[in-house]
Amino acid sequence: MEKLFTMLTHAVEGTAAISLAAAFVWGILSILLSPCHLSSIPLIIGFIGQQGNMSPRQAFITSSLFAVGILITIGLIGAVTAALGRMVGSVGRYGNYFVAFIFFIVGLLL
Repeated sequence: MEKLFTMLTHAVEGTAAISLAAAFVWGILSILLSPCHLSSIPLIIGFIGQQGNMSPRQAFITSSLFAVGILITIGLIGAVTAALGRMVGSVGRYGNYFVAFIFFIVGLLL
């Protein structure tokens, strides 16, 4: 695994095409290996288990839609961050309240 990380680090410093591909792979790995996203696995399993008798196909579709939703959300946050040219964490007091409100609503839905 360490060899892969070292290779990707050096690839980011390469040509434009290789650099973009390495950045894409880094992005996927950062999402897959993130403790924040790993902790959502029990939430997904609990949600699917609560739905009752679900076929493996339906469970796969529901899980896939959840994962795609997370990826799209992270992509949008990244795009907004890039467009604004600053970190998302520095959105100010009202931005923090907005994010807290979203988390509160999601928590109530779960």
